[in-house]
Order: sequence, then structure tokens, then C-alpha cells
Amino acid sequence: MTVTGPEHEAGTETRVEHDKRAAALMWMRQRNAIAAVGAIAALAAAAAGCGSSAPSASGGSGSSGKPVSITYWTSSNQAEIKWLDTHFNATHKNIRVQGQYVASADNTTAKEVAAIKSGTEPNVVLGQDPSALPLLAESGKVVDLKQALAAETSALYPGIKSALFYQGHQLGLALGGVGDYVLFYNKKDFRQAGISGPPQTWTQLEADAIKLSDPARHHYGFYVPLGSSEWISYDWESVLWSDGGTFLNSQGKVGFNSAAGVAALTTWVNLVRKDHAAPTTSFAQAGSYDGAPAFASNAVAMIIDGPWALSPFNTAKIDYGVAQVPAGTAGHSATGIGIGVASVFRKDSAADAAAIQFVKWLGTPQTGAYLDATNMGLPSSPDQLSQPAVKQEIASLPTYQVFADQLKTGQSRPTIPAYAAISQALSDQISAALSGKVTPAQALAKAAAAGNQAIAAGTGS
Repeated sequence: MTVTGPEHEAGTETRVEHDKRAAALMWMRQRNAIAAVGAIAALAAAAAGCGSSAPSASGGSGSSGKPVSITYWTSSNQAEIKWLDTHFNATHKNIRVQGQYVASADNTTAKEVAAIKSGTEPNVVLGQDPSALPLLAESGKVVDLKQALAAETSALYPGIKSALFYQGHQLGLALGGVGDYVLFYNKKDFRQAGISGPPQTWTQLEADAIKLSDPARHHYGFYVPLGSSEWISYDWESVLWSDGGTFLNSQGKVGFNSAAGVAALTTWVNLVRKDHAAPTTSFAQAGSYDGAPAFASNAVAMIIDGPWALSPFNTAKIDYGVAQVPAGTAGHSATGIGIGVASVFRKDSAADAAAIQFVKWLGTPQTGAYLDATNMGLPSSPDQLSQPAVKQEIASLPTYQVFADQLKTGQSRPTIPAYAAISQALSDQISAALSGKVTPAQALAKAAAAGNQAIAAGTGS
């Protein structure tokens, strides 16, 4: 496998295709299901309960003495399905699992909705975006895994655990192969500007960005994403968290309309409007709003981005480095973590116990490491880092360890039905502030009002 990293040129076609596949897998897990949340709001009337209690996870044969057969749905490829089926069935003689490719990641939720309504849902679904879980759970068919998978859940990174819970119920287990984002910086630009290394704080980033910028030749120190998409709010949340802010407060209402939130948004607004250290035009391309072309074309010297950006940056032969996202006024760095979740749909006691046993196996360090390496993703729990498959990824990808270390200070999207609506309102108002139409305080107040209204409605629709 050709090494991908700042000191290497673009890899072979196989490496590039691998990067593209990994980018699609990880980014779809983080983003595409958000757009589908509104489509499943109708499930709210399906049942009053949020979830059902989990049976024993011991597994075992059915009443006939034959192995219990269960199915799972996934958007992964056939090679991964075959590996999971073969390895689980070889070590669990009383259970037979069979994976089925159901749809691409962005269509999976719609398939689940249709299946729940017709009573044809599988025993397990893999890779579900957590933002859709509360609405799926309103069908009363999602098994609460809090007791059965307590040990596996405890092993996860802290910022991942919270996304699995809603109203006291655990709606799934995070799978290996998660994604986050870090700071990319152009080493050549830094050398020319006399800057010895990446910024450690947002204050330092602002000073470096000014030094790196030359607006007359359309070259800027940092890329602030523009437009209206979930990426804009998701990216900005890392600044919010590093300044000590929260997306939601302890009362379950919008929490970003705070002093910390205003300070975080002011950081972005200053980079664009006061410092002229970030472009005023968007580099969003082909439905992707992260602005990777800005860095790949050397229009900017720094950008916050994820592993999916490695392929275009390597293809462009940018001499880049990666570092943790700068720390804010709270004294720590922060990032967003995108996860795929394995959830169990209630059938009968034997099938449910078998399904839980399968998910428990998916949560082992060995299986998690396989999913990490196969999807070119990151570990969902620290114990996966010591597995041979992940060690090989660390050795072959110089960027991997930085992305993995960043998980320690990451947070997942909140698992609430209104998330899509809140994020949309927030990205709209961030864009308005960046264009100078409103102040940061006004922008966050408007976004909070819209977000709290969506929370009160309960569906985000």
C-alpha cells in the first residue's frame, strides 16, 4: 500500500481509489443521513414508547435446537459483508447472521422507514447516523442496549458515547470506522512566511492567517466555509466547544446563543471581514461544502478538514502537515466526530438476544479494528489502536495518529429529532454573519429562536 502523507506524492490509482472509497464511506456516515431525518418524522405517531428493554445478550439456539438466524442491513460492500458473516458465524455456532446490502448510505434511512411501516425491518442495521435514531425509536421497535452493552459502551471515546442515548435509552452501539477533522496547513507557505509550526490556539491561528495572507493575489491564510449546509455549522461547532460553549444546554434547549458562542462566531467573522485573512467566496464543489479545493489549489494556507480530503490534497501534491484543531479560550482543542451506529430492532426474545450478541461482537477491539482498516476510518474506542490492523494503518498513513489523537477531544452531533432543523438555522445565520448582514450575536439569537421552536415541535420538520 502506497504511503499517503505530507511528505509523499499522490499514490497509485489503487491508492487514490481507496481514498475516494474511504472518503465516501466516512463522509456519508457523517452527513447524508441528516437530510433524511425529515422524511421519518411520521414515525412519531407509530408508537408511544422510545424503545424496548433488551433481553439477555447470551444468545443461544431457538426452541427447535437449530441456530437462530438473523439478518442485518448495511450500505457496505459485499467483501465486508462476507467477512463479517464468515467470522461471526465461525465463532458463534448457535447463531447464523446474514448481511444484506440495502442501499447507499444516503438512502438507508428511507429504506428503514418503509420497512418499519410494513413490519419487514431487519434484526440489526449497521451504520445508521445517530441523528435519525430518536425518530426510528418512536416506532417502539428499537431495543434499549444500555444494560446489555454497558462494557462495550464504556470503552468508547467519551465524545461518542453521548450520541447513543436519547431520553435515557441507548439506541445503538458506535461502530469502528469513525471520522473527525483536524487542521491541515501548507508547509511551504509556512516556511515562506517564517512560521515555524502550526498554530496551537485560535488566537495564534488568526495572527498566522493574517501573516500568510495576500489578498491582492487572492491568497489567504485560512478557509472559513461559506454558504448554507450542515458542514458549516458542524465545522463551527469545534470553535464553540473549544471556547467552552455547548450546542444544547442542560435544559435541552439551544445552548450556542451564549457569550462563548458569540466569541466563537466572532473569531470566524473577524478572519473574513476584519482581517481579510479568509476568502469571501465559497470553494464548495459538487455538493461538498468543506472547501477542499481551496487548499488543493493553494488559495489558502490552512483549512479544517477530514480524512476524505487526503486524496485531493495528495493528488495536488501539496506539501502539507496536519495538527490538532487549535484550542480555544477554554484551553482545549475540539473536533466533531461522525459515527455509524449498529441498532437492534425488536422481534422475539431469541432473535433479539442473538442480535445483541452480534452487536456485542461488532464492539470487540478486533472487529472494530477490522472496520477501521477496511473503511480507512478511525477507532471508536482507544483499545482498537493496539490491534494489528490499526497499527498497520498508523505505520502506513502518517496522518492517522493525529486524527486518532483528536478523537480524545471530539464530540458527536446531539441525538435529538430537531438536529437537522437547528443545524440548518445555524448554518444560515453563520453565513449571514460572515457576509456582514447581521452581527454574531444577532445571528446566534435568530438561530437559537428557530432551533428552540424546532425542539418544541419535537420533530425538526
